[in-house]
Amino acid sequence: MATTQQQNNNNIRKQISTRTVAAAAAVSGLKTKNCRQIENMEMSSVSQETETAASSGESSSISPGDYMKQFKNIIAPGNETSMTREFKPQVAYEFERYSNPQQLKQFVLRSEKLRSLLEHYSQETKQPLRQLEQQARAIIDEIGLDRNMAIIRWCGIAITAIGKRICDGIYVNSESMANVRKDMGKCPVLYLPSHRSYMDFILMSYICYYYDIEIPGIAAGMDFHSMFGMGTMLRKTGAFFMRRSFSNDELYWDIFREYMYALVANYHIGVEFFIEGTRSRNFKALVPKVGLLSMALLPYFTGEVPDVMIVPVSVAYERVLEEQLFVYELLGVPKPKESTKGFFKALKIIDERFGKMFLDFGTPISAREFFGHESGDRIQRAGLGGSLQKLNRQEIELVKQLANEIIYQQQRRIVISTFNMLSLFYASKLYGQLSVNLDELARGILHLKRIFEQLGAHVSTRSSNIKSDIIDAVEIHGNILQFRVGRLQFTPLAADQLAAKIDVKRLKAHALSPETMAVAVPMLALQLYVNPCMFWMARPAYLLLAALKEQRRQHMEDVVGTYESTLSALHNHVTSMDALFQHEFIVESNREAVEFETHLQLLLDERALELDKQTGRIRVQDNECSRVILAALAPFLCLYYQLAVTIRQLSEDGEFSSKELLVRVQQYVEKLLQQPGGAAAHVHPYCLALDNLNIAIYALVQSGYLHKSRETGLMRVASATSDKCLRQLELQLLEYCQLMPFAQYSTAANEQAQSHIAKL
Repeated sequence: MATTQQQNNNNIRKQISTRTVAAAAAVSGLKTKNCRQIENMEMSSVSQETETAASSGESSSISPGDYMKQFKNIIAPGNETSMTREFKPQVAYEFERYSNPQQLKQFVLRSEKLRSLLEHYSQETKQPLRQLEQQARAIIDEIGLDRNMAIIRWCGIAITAIGKRICDGIYVNSESMANVRKDMGKCPVLYLPSHRSYMDFILMSYICYYYDIEIPGIAAGMDFHSMFGMGTMLRKTGAFFMRRSFSNDELYWDIFREYMYALVANYHIGVEFFIEGTRSRNFKALVPKVGLLSMALLPYFTGEVPDVMIVPVSVAYERVLEEQLFVYELLGVPKPKESTKGFFKALKIIDERFGKMFLDFGTPISAREFFGHESGDRIQRAGLGGSLQKLNRQEIELVKQLANEIIYQQQRRIVISTFNMLSLFYASKLYGQLSVNLDELARGILHLKRIFEQLGAHVSTRSSNIKSDIIDAVEIHGNILQFRVGRLQFTPLAADQLAAKIDVKRLKAHALSPETMAVAVPMLALQLYVNPCMFWMARPAYLLLAALKEQRRQHMEDVVGTYESTLSALHNHVTSMDALFQHEFIVESNREAVEFETHLQLLLDERALELDKQTGRIRVQDNECSRVILAALAPFLCLYYQLAVTIRQLSEDGEFSSKELLVRVQQYVEKLLQQPGGAAAHVHPYCLALDNLNIAIYALVQSGYLHKSRETGLMRVASATSDKCLRQLELQLLEYCQLMPFAQYSTAANEQAQSHIAKL
């Protein structure tokens, strides 16, 4: 029987590539805009960097193991750089003469564009021009970067010393860095790293110094500017500062925009900023913010520079320095204000161990090639006056597409660590009320490594040293997991953590009880390390859920269809979940059809799915592969479902605020979690995570399930007669939750927490 099924799968394998795309396109009308540019860029990536390009359908000439050999530990003995050596860097953008930071500020202040702006504001506000000039000078002094090599060198010495103490290595893909370096000098360069930690600020500058590349100007928030001593130090290492919000201060907005314009078009060092806008507290990509990217690309659209080179940078941490802080923030405990005192207090981390850090650089993206512009496309724009130099609607749409591509490329190169896979595998066992030992972990993680590498991910786990890698990973994350009597389990929270008093007035939502925190903190911490896997796991999980739903329909209706009709049904369901979770998992890339094919083939190869080529009958096997993939998505399904239930209950009172909704969700979820033995169905402690609740609320507003007043900010549920009926969405989510092979998610963690609290 197994042989027959394997032959059937092999026959299907031959048909998928010729029939899936057609079936998928016929159903949903796949997006094609910019596909040609993306395809060209991927081909360039394969030829220049031999990328493992499973999602683009290209085969790689380099094995996954060989790819990881390209990473060099730059703080290993013998690899360190001398911070006192002569620094003759490759500049990002070559000029005949180079300016210094003070000359850059003077260039902006004396520019014709700024003069026109100030005259305009003088007429509008009736303020004297001289007074506005003084304001402009103060604003530019507040914004502007500086450069002091002595401070840069001392910072480099400190980073090397601290890195050696707390890290097992800072690993940089030297070949991808060399690929970036060789194309520099012809146009401005934008470095756009993923953002998971404040360490991201420091690492990029340190690596540029190491590889003799001019240290870029780094966009930083004003909260750092106000730190005594630290603001000055950051500025002198290349930081320029921007206010978090200046929507009501048009003068500040315009001056910042002019400074950014000059920094890109008339300066030589390159610019670094975080396209996600803030650190991702849940360790997965956020919806890109296009404000700074639009400003940085303005000199290109106006024709002042021939092109802009964009470098996606992927930063991965085996253990994130702010991990515990993020967990408590997600549960509503406000983050401490950045201060110099807080910085030195944070230096206690030098007594802890954080494992390895990985940095990889994507193939540089040419703005001109991505947008498909010819040389004459921007001539008309280049002739416009300074006061009119703003992006139009079409250009903003192009920038949004580019931003999504940058996020996609960042995620493709995030290195998946042993602990990422361990967290995912352990969660799948935990949800099934099963314990796991070292041998089972080793087998399961090797299986996951194969799956991730088949999808195109880069995995740091060494197959030859799998058990030592697991033991090492658990030691590094001993605050989350530990081995007891040979079995893996959560590390109980310390008594002082459970007893810590929190200022209720500063809480972002509901004051959770110590009993709830004892369950939620370790499970949220575990989920944070599952989340980097979601770029690779989300769509296979959609496909598995679609198959489960289609299997149920075929069984209930007892109908015989065709292979094509089954593929179309599966693709319909996947597209529906893509739309629902589009703000949760940033995977949109115009590659949907090819990825559908890749994921279907994976599930067939892993025997998670069986698909009859004659009748279209589909069957989902409840095996380790299917359980692990579904376990990755389960917490998010639970969160969206419990949010929908809470909104239905709250909407009886009419309009409600975001804060009221967050409080009610946390109160409701806490009651469910406190049921004896964690017996409530379809509830996961991750349902308490405020950042993800806010993302889900935003998704419901954007999709039309909730209406939000622009004047008051209050929300109300869309009419039940509309095509966006929240009750129907709730029932759909409930169906997905019921299709999962899990019902209770926190039973084991709850039992362990209750036992620990009883001892205290």
